[in-house]
Amino acid sequence: MYSEHETKITIGAPIEGEWKFLRPPGHHPFAFDFVKVDYGKGKTNGKSLVHFILSRIPSEDYCCWKEQVYSPINGEIFRIGNGWHDHEFTNLWKTIRIWYNATYKFRPKKESGILDVRPNAGNYIMIKSDDGYIIFLGHLKNNSITVRQGQRVEQGEKLGLVGNSGNSTALHLHINLFDQMQDPFTAKVLPFVFVAFQVSTPQTKWASCTDSVPQVGALIKFNRITINSSGRQKAAPLS
Repeated sequence: MYSEHETKITIGAPIEGEWKFLRPPGHHPFAFDFVKVDYGKGKTNGKSLVHFILSRIPSEDYCCWKEQVYSPINGEIFRIGNGWHDHEFTNLWKTIRIWYNATYKFRPKKESGILDVRPNAGNYIMIKSDDGYIIFLGHLKNNSITVRQGQRVEQGEKLGLVGNSGNSTALHLHINLFDQMQDPFTAKVLPFVFVAFQVSTPQTKWASCTDSVPQVGALIKFNRITINSSGRQKAAPLS
């Protein structure tokens, strides 16, 4: 079991391109969401707020839909949750209903002896690092996961696609780290940093950052990450 860390955990990018870096109310301080945006318009989807309030926005209209998800580390697939349907659309009333059910009604049940968190996390992947900690990636597209439990994966390897499953009021990718997942009820969320990313600032379109976490609400950009000969995660050249 992975316990105390003398040094900070550094991971690579689980996605590529331009995303909003968010931590919604109720999330742990080191549990984050990525929402893809169109940088030219700064929008998450092709519809207006009126559609969200009075009508509906199909999941396919979101920039996130079916975006590729990559492994942020070298490790082994510890657990997979698949087979959970994607929400076909979002709107205000569906958002309220999903939030209410997840907050007040969700009670995880066991399936084949394992706690089934798919009603909340949607389709998910857990990757166990060589140091023992677990990376959790949630709300993937149903049946898009391309790896299997016990499989060895390398950092940057394709895992699946962003979807709209589980307690997802708008399309996004969720990420956080746990110290262990043998007993989810005692698992601790761990702090971590990204090896490299770029952030949009008023002074410059893209400023390079390393070994840190973006400010919540920041517009960031990830490039692919490679591993050098020493095993250290190293950013590919930032464009």
